[in-house]
Amino acid sequence: MERYSKEFSTKWQSKYSEEFKRFVCNEYLSGLLTKRKVELKYDLGNSRLTYWLRERGYDNIKSRIVSLPDMKSVKNVIKEIDSQKSITEIEKELQEAKLLAETYRKIIEIAEKEFKINIVKKSNTK
Repeated sequence: MERYSKEFSTKWQSKYSEEFKRFVCNEYLSGLLTKRKVELKYDLGNSRLTYWLRERGYDNIKSRIVSLPDMKSVKNVIKEIDSQKSITEIEKELQEAKLLAETYRKIIEIAEKEFKINIVKKSNTK
């Protein structure tokens, strides 16, 4: 990989090669180094990398690539969750929820009888 293009004779008049710009941008976007560390590593100016990223259409704020887990590991996690929470545990939770709902219904009935007020709205009223 060539750092400078051959258009100019000295470093100060040179233009960075397109291949070098892409390489540096990809190294930053891989997420291993910060902008400052990349700029120091390749002896670039303070805003050179930011300029190159903007040139290539990367948003300055959201420039990092997010690594996603591969599907095999996701499937393994799902299998582990399924094995941990077996069908019997789910049935037990359902039974407890039904009992709790029945308890609330009874409490409302008792409160309506003792205090002689309508707590539950009737279906045909507005």
